[in-house]
Amino acid sequence: MLLTVDGLVKEYVTRFGGRRVPALRGVSFSVEQGEFVAVMGESGSGKTTLLTLLAALDRPTDGRILLNGEDMAAIPSRALSAFRRDRLGFIFQDCNLLDTLSLRENIVFPLVLAGTARSEMEARLLPLTGRLGITPLLEKFPYEVSGGERQRAAAARALITRPDLLLADEPTGALDSGSAAQLLGMLDECNAEGQTTVMVTHSLDAASHASRVLFLRDGLIAGEACREGLARADFYPRLAACQTALQQGGVRLA
Repeated sequence: MLLTVDGLVKEYVTRFGGRRVPALRGVSFSVEQGEFVAVMGESGSGKTTLLTLLAALDRPTDGRILLNGEDMAAIPSRALSAFRRDRLGFIFQDCNLLDTLSLRENIVFPLVLAGTARSEMEARLLPLTGRLGITPLLEKFPYEVSGGERQRAAAARALITRPDLLLADEPTGALDSGSAAQLLGMLDECNAEGQTTVMVTHSLDAASHASRVLFLRDGLIAGEACREGLARADFYPRLAACQTALQQGGVRLA
């Protein structure tokens, strides 16, 4: 099992320590190598907290996150940056590209930090940017290209390290329908090649690309839907039915 989340609890203490507010209340699930899992839920359900913990950007109050059997909570603080750089890939809604660097420099930046040879950088860069259709834009800066092109560059940066786990936070949230479809198609291709992905999204269309969808509610997993070989067009209404049932207070496993 590539990723195991076991009894994950995260509590935040209000200002001056007045009270403890639970964001996650015992979340458990696992993700197999090469699986594409989406996480859905209303605002306040715990999605962002879960992704933050999976990204090793915060520590859980209780429970464990194991990546290839390694407990993330046991990684020393001084080693966390290298762990995130080498083992995890991130695609954020707002891209998080550096405006002072060209797209080329943004994409290879994690490899520069890792001390990767220039020849290896180029060997990894061009196949990725060719697939994403941004090779002609590599010398441009983020402010000179469209939102969809920036997001594709961000995706290339996330994938160029060949991460164990790709984490995507609302990756299509700021994109038009055409750019969103292109990005999701790229995630499908990467998944077909064995890339393990966990994506947080509000979009049923985006979630329908996943092989499995977890529904969070009030810090707990309240439902799950498995694609099981269905076409996306057939999986979409199943997801919509699950979402409606959860919003109405029921729990539906599909």
